[in-house]
Amino acid sequence: MVLFFAIVCVCGIMIWVKHTQSVSPFLISINQNGERWTMVHHKNHQTEIPAYYVLQESLLNKFTRDWFTIYNDNELNSANWEKCDRSGTECRETSGQSVSKCSIYCTTNDAVFDGFEKVVLPVYSNLVSDGGDVWTVKTINIAPVDSVESITTYGGFWRINVGIHTKTGMIYFTCFAKIGYNADLYPKTMGYYVSEFYTYRMDS
Repeated sequence: MVLFFAIVCVCGIMIWVKHTQSVSPFLISINQNGERWTMVHHKNHQTEIPAYYVLQESLLNKFTRDWFTIYNDNELNSANWEKCDRSGTECRETSGQSVSKCSIYCTTNDAVFDGFEKVVLPVYSNLVSDGGDVWTVKTINIAPVDSVESITTYGGFWRINVGIHTKTGMIYFTCFAKIGYNADLYPKTMGYYVSEFYTYRMDS
């Protein structure tokens, strides 16, 4: 009986040791406003978020905030909305500033930025001149339009839901963004850029 009990204990210890050896760490990344948690697992787990997925999601997070933000400082607005030389330092080096010069331009192609200049910027300029309105992104949710697997090394199609605080209250947009890849033109963002961007206001 004693020998049998000892064998059972040893087997239990071996199973426990084997189980503890298979445990691996994971990382949880939380955006600054706490609206989205991203979990990155060790390689021996079945669920794994590729680096290119995280890079595209991070790019879209910053780009969307830049697109929908109106500061109460005209110099910051001008810096954010300015158009630069794509081969210049602004689009190739990290400035370390809270608001980078040409933030929107450096993360888009010319077609997307032209749309911003012709359609969005006149509206923002009127809001600033008429009453000094300030837009602050409060909530943002980013997810692939299809599935995680639809996002590849060379880009993907994403859906973004944004909540923005203005002086008249909260307004909401649903956006669709296509991410492209060109390592030569967009080294600052690891080659990723916004090649298409569509926005739709959801409240009346």
